[in-house]
Amino acid sequence: MYDLKDLPRLIIFLEVAKQGSFTEGAKKLGLKKSGTSLHITSLEERLQVQLLNRSTRGIQLTEAGERLFWYCNLINNHLIESFNELQEIDQQPKGALSITAPHSLEQHIILPVMMEYCEQFPQIKPCIITDDRPLDLIKNNIDVSIHLGKLNDSNYRARSIGTISDVLCASPEYIARNDPINDISDLYNHKWVAAGWQQIKTQYNFKKKGEDDVIAFDVPQDMRANTLPAACKMVELGMGIGMLPDIFAVHLIKSGRLVQILPEIKCTCWPVYAVHPYHGKVPKKIKVLIDSIETKISEIKAIAKDLPGFNI
Repeated sequence: MYDLKDLPRLIIFLEVAKQGSFTEGAKKLGLKKSGTSLHITSLEERLQVQLLNRSTRGIQLTEAGERLFWYCNLINNHLIESFNELQEIDQQPKGALSITAPHSLEQHIILPVMMEYCEQFPQIKPCIITDDRPLDLIKNNIDVSIHLGKLNDSNYRARSIGTISDVLCASPEYIARNDPINDISDLYNHKWVAAGWQQIKTQYNFKKKGEDDVIAFDVPQDMRANTLPAACKMVELGMGIGMLPDIFAVHLIKSGRLVQILPEIKCTCWPVYAVHPYHGKVPKKIKVLIDSIETKISEIKAIAKDLPGFNI
């Protein structure tokens, strides 16, 4: 039977499991490592089940430990939500706020939104993590993750906030000094700049607008860059053709630094999700941030629709 005295032990277990280490967990809680270990041993004796496998290389959750970790995290989230809700009764959002997003969204979505957000809520202390890899929200203390593409199953909550489409682009200088591009097959005669995710998935399916037939295209690997900004700059400098996200390309096309190639071709369209660990009522600072990102994506889409000859 649950006893209120178990609560401190559950909190210690949750932090140790998050950190994957007795040392780091104790440091996070401001406790001694020996005391932290004793609390978890007492919890295991209380439950009569082993929660952690211990070795010289670290700790690993057992099956029972995995289940308890999930329940403890759920309880912790409810407590955080309750405190946040009470604070928001008569206060502006404040405190730490951590968000992660891929490189493709950093320059034109995340940074402008965070600038306006911090002006609106000056007591917020943001942490922006730009990474194309999906990061675990709990282990990395992340409030919101902006995710492109299909979502993996998880206990987190997700909200659809828009879509991003790839666009075939090149610089005006590159087009002027190379053979014309009138069809997808012509792309094989040109240099290609591949961004990070295009080095993993090398074949893409294109469609001509208004047609159902799929055209398979093997992305050449002439030049590579591990981040989108680097790949985009290489295309802008005339080093080759690139397949860039519309929210990134639209500003360069509008300024004349890039030109859309084969606008009649429909490239991949990616769903965009805001993922967070909060169940029940979402804290105001999280909801406002997600709303702002959704609005910014819509604004850039509207700019793209107004560009003459630009199709997505």
